[in-house]
Amino acid sequence: MGVLALAVLSVLAVASTAPISVTVDSTNHTIGAESRSLPVHVSGRVAILHADGQVTHDARKYVHQWPAIYWEAAFIGDRLILALDDDKNEYRLTIDDAPPISLAQPGQAKVTVVGLGPGIHRARLDKITESVDFSRAFKGFFVPSDGTALAAPRPRLRQIEFVGNSGMTGYGIRSSSRTCTEEEVRLRTDSGLAWPSLLAHRLDADYQINAMSGRGLVRNYDGVDPQRTMSVLYPRVLPNGAAEWHDPEWRPEVVVVLLFADFVTDLKPSEPWHDQKALVADYTRAYEKLVTVIHQRSPAATLVLPWLDFSASDDYAARQLSTAVQSAIRAKADEIGVPGVQFPVLPAFAAENTACDYHGSVNDHRRIAEWMMAWFDARPGLWRER
Repeated sequence: MGVLALAVLSVLAVASTAPISVTVDSTNHTIGAESRSLPVHVSGRVAILHADGQVTHDARKYVHQWPAIYWEAAFIGDRLILALDDDKNEYRLTIDDAPPISLAQPGQAKVTVVGLGPGIHRARLDKITESVDFSRAFKGFFVPSDGTALAAPRPRLRQIEFVGNSGMTGYGIRSSSRTCTEEEVRLRTDSGLAWPSLLAHRLDADYQINAMSGRGLVRNYDGVDPQRTMSVLYPRVLPNGAAEWHDPEWRPEVVVVLLFADFVTDLKPSEPWHDQKALVADYTRAYEKLVTVIHQRSPAATLVLPWLDFSASDDYAARQLSTAVQSAIRAKADEIGVPGVQFPVLPAFAAENTACDYHGSVNDHRRIAEWMMAWFDARPGLWRER
């Protein structure tokens, strides 16, 4: 690659005597007409489009905005090429059992990995940062003419979906300070360290994390951006787009919802609710609608709604969340035929909250994942293996 290389990283490959070498080519001459595009298994909501301008005619690009999307492919050969168009997000590339490789804000570039050794290899690319305000694209895996494209890895037997906000995205989790700029939050977020990802890996399940920082169900954190609540965004392929997401192959057995940002900050005079009672009423109606939408999309899914124990609170909204809201959700779920709805009570451990803006630390997320894993272990009947 010579002068085309802008960055070279080296890590030791587990199954090779030579180091893996990673080269980023921003001149985009790496992929030729003889290169082959690899079929992929993708988990997460993406808009799949033809990759215009790509030399290979079968290439596709995967436009994404939700967090924690991942792509998997398999091939024979000692070289792999990735095409990206993303100046904002960070990715984590894992090949076989080798240490993961960070690809931070690669821009419009081709990334070449060499030194893999002969034989069959499996690659996985994880998007680990959050893109609240923009969408970007991964344009696929490729092998050169002396490589062989294999069928995409099969989906896992289990599927689980998460719906929420910053508590699920790994918001600023890699930060050593609680005080962060907006840009530092973006660069220090890591959805791979967040409890939904940890839990899904422990369950050996394919997963979607349809979450966005600061989003509530009908009211966002501090009342900001009122037109972009999760009630509005959840059905979409891309939060910034209008198209709804549909994939008949996505049939999760479990959908986990955790949305309480509506009540974290005080109401402002400019907001449409004159008091908490009105906000609780709208929240309840919206939750009933969300339950209906989830059930329409995933009719076999059990709803798992981790809940805080608000019963002893002096706050009106908190008490209602522990009684009336739960009752309304159960009633709606029964009415429309949801297979089950569970309200596991979140553990009351002393959180470190050392990440950006007092969000959960790596250890906090690990503890929640372990608690949820124990909860799932006690309920094996939730899974209907395919």
